[in-house]
Amino acid sequence: MRTLVFWCGIVCAALCGLIDPVWGYGVVFVLTAVQLSMLGNAADSVFLLIHYTAVLIYFSLAPAMQIAADVDFWEVGIVGQAAHTQALMLLLMYMAGVEAARLGVPAPPAAPRLAPRARGAGVSHPFLLLACLEVAFAALFLHPDMNFVARGVLVEEESAPIQYIVYSTLPKLVVLMCFVALAIHALRQRTLAAWCGAALAFGLAAFAANPVNTARQVILIGLLPLLIHALGRRHRWTLAAMIFGAIAGLGPVLNLISRDAMWGAQLAVYPFSPDFDAMFVVAGILERAPSPDLGYGRYLLSAFSFVLPRALKMFPEFDPLGWPAVLGNFSQSNLSLPPFTTAYFDFGLAGPALLGFAVSMGFRLVDRAVAPQCRLTAGYFCALVLLAAYVPFLRGPILGWGPFAVSGLVAAVVAGSLASWFRRPAARPARAGLPAA
Repeated sequence: MRTLVFWCGIVCAALCGLIDPVWGYGVVFVLTAVQLSMLGNAADSVFLLIHYTAVLIYFSLAPAMQIAADVDFWEVGIVGQAAHTQALMLLLMYMAGVEAARLGVPAPPAAPRLAPRARGAGVSHPFLLLACLEVAFAALFLHPDMNFVARGVLVEEESAPIQYIVYSTLPKLVVLMCFVALAIHALRQRTLAAWCGAALAFGLAAFAANPVNTARQVILIGLLPLLIHALGRRHRWTLAAMIFGAIAGLGPVLNLISRDAMWGAQLAVYPFSPDFDAMFVVAGILERAPSPDLGYGRYLLSAFSFVLPRALKMFPEFDPLGWPAVLGNFSQSNLSLPPFTTAYFDFGLAGPALLGFAVSMGFRLVDRAVAPQCRLTAGYFCALVLLAAYVPFLRGPILGWGPFAVSGLVAAVVAGSLASWFRRPAARPARAGLPAA
């Protein structure tokens, strides 16, 4: 039933979008809201829940209201209706690819609720995690100008992106992931020592993830895994509401604090904040850029290598945000482009659908690894981080998805390894003796 509702909705969105893109995005809003309401079974895909929540935030009401109000972002002027319609079609193709990967997959039965004593044990040695957390926290002070100075300061050094990862992004995410492990440990053990360790970790994590220069990707990839673990299977509406509130409500506030009035930022609420301009940027580029040659994957590779200096990027000539027609029309060079747009430049209209299909197939494997009662291992934490990283991934890699996601995975491996080292194997029940002949 859920699949049938989706395909009927996607057709309605396409037809309405051909008449007026505002109507098309309005149908996307209704479609995503209905899909979220139908993903209520505890065995349903956590990925689909996060997918439709992200679509609801960035790709439904926001562009509809922006188009209707003739909003002008980055001094690019008013974007024409034809470009907005084309951008909508790319989004619908990506959504269709995501759902196509789910065709024929039977809904798994809901996992039985286990008694607290039957669930996976906590971490083997919490002191290892606390020690790692303190070392990572201390590393933030090796280069404090990258952690406690307002974002927007221009740095001349070519190695600044790498230094930012080593001295800021990676230590912060190690701190956050160690806190996640200790919080899960406390929820399972429910002892005073476990709660004290989690409280200490929370204090350090809250200080490390300060909003002065930290993009929301750090908080999403660092703290969303804990919410997915706690709410992803049983309290699905709560998880979706918290993701929506953290981005649509808290996002503009953090944007104001991190940039401040000295950088020209304003507290513009959802959906008129520049944080929700994804489809506006897509439409603006489609309207202004010349028809590009097919890249056969080189546009995506160029987008995902943005962490490197422009001179070292993979296929820099296939970077749509570096084209003169784009740079000359946008007042900002640090723009975000959703991956399904670069997939369109690579493979035409089939590109977004193929990308959605591949992403959804990959997350089918991740979904299987996410079970709140399983042991805290590096693989389990990596699955949680990958699910959390999907939100900034869908928003666009140019804003920093790559470094944050890679740093998050490294932090997950570190925290998961420390959580499972020296674990005593569970005692196996003795086999019943064979009857004497």
